[in-house]
This record gives sequence, structure tokens and C-alpha cells, in this order.
Amino acid sequence: MAGKKGNSLLETRRRNRVLIKNMIFRMENATRTAIAEELGLTLPTITTSVNEMLGEGILEEIPIAEGQLMNSMGRRPNAIAFRADAAYVIGVELGPYATRAVLMDLKGEVLESSEHERAAENYEGMLEKVTNIIEGLMRKAEGRTLLGVGVGLPGFIDRENGIVRSNMRKDWIGKNLAKDLQERVGLPVLIDNNVRLRAVGHEMSMRGTKPDSFAYFFVSKGVACPLMLKEDVVAGYTAGAGEIGHTVIRVCTDGKEEQKCVDDLGSERAIFEKCQEAMLNGRLPELQEMMRKEGHLTMQQILAIQETGQKEVNQIIDQAIEYLGIALANVVNLINPGYVVVDSCLFCNEKNRLTLIQSAKSCFFGLNEEEVQIVFEKYSPLRGAKGAGYFVIREKFLDS
Repeated sequence: MAGKKGNSLLETRRRNRVLIKNMIFRMENATRTAIAEELGLTLPTITTSVNEMLGEGILEEIPIAEGQLMNSMGRRPNAIAFRADAAYVIGVELGPYATRAVLMDLKGEVLESSEHERAAENYEGMLEKVTNIIEGLMRKAEGRTLLGVGVGLPGFIDRENGIVRSNMRKDWIGKNLAKDLQERVGLPVLIDNNVRLRAVGHEMSMRGTKPDSFAYFFVSKGVACPLMLKEDVVAGYTAGAGEIGHTVIRVCTDGKEEQKCVDDLGSERAIFEKCQEAMLNGRLPELQEMMRKEGHLTMQQILAIQETGQKEVNQIIDQAIEYLGIALANVVNLINPGYVVVDSCLFCNEKNRLTLIQSAKSCFFGLNEEEVQIVFEKYSPLRGAKGAGYFVIREKFLDS
């Protein structure tokens, strides 16, 4: 009985420490008293755990500025925060257009980053390239504590076992990517769907008051919308990224009704196809010239032409966003998230943001139009890689 009681106490201390670490990471101006109040734990429990982590060198005390205190009476407390240099992580996104990687500190600051061509269709070729990318960042982090590597990629991912269950690159399916990479680089490797990791990264980078749940609406070559609930993505063995892009919309073309999926109507791929069709028919000479100079068509080129007021490009983009608004409204009407994060290069343009909001709100049911908050994430090509890095921080540091 004594042994069981001792084990129970150790497990309680471990769980409390995990709760405290997560609270410190996500709070602004985290003080011992504030942590105790938020978690419902005693102040001595918080103080003991915090002092242990200060002794280990992973925490630091930071004076709180006078204007940041709710109550400035009495002795001014210090805030508790993790030291940025206490540990580092590597994040990689095997995206639809490029492979991007970052070396991040414990506070999510990017120390090094790199961008490379789209990952190879061949699994072994991809492994070799990604290994070289990771090892390059490992050399940059020489002498520092590396927690591990996070990798985000499209498709259905069994993150518990590190296996790619479904992917557009057929040669990757069924492969244990986490195990294969870990054997090559000698670090723990975690993998998950890239959009789900973007949602994780967004939640972990939020500070202060934030929603318990939110939908993460991501538009790229396809459209996805995972749901974040209580600091984790709703997931299961068969979970993808909330594949809203594969839901069906009935459309009328030339007087004929047909069913198409959101990816076919509102994704970046759909916009590319419409623009390419126009160029093949001798229209959009401005876009043809840009494409000739760059050697390929990009979303940034299309947006640049849109901003000149080019009528046909504006029509193509407006129509795509109207379909995206319908898809977003379906998500909101189904799960009532109250808070939606939108992430896409497409919405760097303020006009496109307004079009999405108008389209979505025109289809909202009941009080959703007034009560749902839509927030546009500032576009960054490194966001997916950072999300993978944050995932490692959570799994290998905060929750361990």
C-alpha cells in the first residue's frame, strides 16, 4: 500500500507540473498567484514546482511593468516565463508547393529557416532530401538542447504510430515516416497532418484570453478546416484535416445543374485552372508575361494582377471566394465554433477578406452572423513549419 501511495503522489506531482508548464507557456504575465487561481491548486504547490524549474534553468523571472498589473498594491511580483534558450525544435512542412523548415526556440522565435522545392514523389528520394534539410538545421543548433523534429504533410496521418495512411504521393502511403526519419537523424520525430499542425501552432502562439475552441479554415491547393477543442485538434485514427474541400455544392453551369466539391470551386487549384484556361484562350496577357518571367504560375502573381483591377481575374477570384464563403458557413452552422481563424495567401488582399465575410455571413443561420468572430491569420509561408515545431514543444516539453 505504501508503494502505491508513493506512486500516486509522484503521478499527482507529475500531472500538476504538466498543468503548470502549460499554463506558464500560454499565460501573459504568469505569476505564481495567477497560476494557482487558474488551476485551482494551492500556492505552495505552484511555488514548489516553479522553484524546481527555476533550479533546472528552464524558467526565468521577469519583472512586470507597473501598467501591466491589475492590482499594484503591495510588493510587485515577478512574472514566470520559460527561457527561450532552454530548448530548441525543428519544424518541417512538406507542403503542396514547397518544403519549408525552421529552427525555433522555446518561445516560438525562428532562428533559422529554409525553403526548398516540393518534396519528391519517390519516398526514398524525399527521405534523403528531408534528412539533409534537418541535418543542416541541426548543425546550426550545435551545442543546444534539441527536443526533436516535427513534420507536417497533407493527407490522413496516424500520428500515434508515425504512419502516412493516405497522401497524394502514392509512394508515401503506408510508410512509417516518423520511424524512418528518426533512424536517420537521431532525434525524436513526430508527424501529423500539416493543417492540423497549423491549428496547433496558432493555439500555442495565442496569449491571454482565448476561445476554448475554434475552427481553422485553411485554403491552399485544397481547402481544409480542422476543429481545435481545449488545446488540441479533434482527432482519431482516421482523422485528416477536416476535409471541407471534399464536401459537395450543387452549381448551375450553362443552365445545367451538377455537383462539384469545394476544392473544384474555391481552392487555389481552381483559381489556377480558371486563369490558365483564360491564358490558353489568349486573354490575361499581363499574367502571361509574369508567368514567362517566373517560369511558373503562382498565387502571388494572380493577386498582383488582381490588385491592378484586371476585371476577369477579379471575377475568377470573387467567384471562388463566394464558394469558400458557402463552405465556411456550412462549418459554422454545423458546429457553431464562435471563433474562426482563416489562413491563406489568398486573403493577403483586404478586398478578398471582405468578400469572404460577406459570402459566409449571407449563409449563416440564426445568431451566427452577430456572434461568430472571423480572424484572418497574417500570411506567412513558414506557418506550417512553425506549427510542426510548436507540436514538438507541446509533446516533448510541456506535456512530458
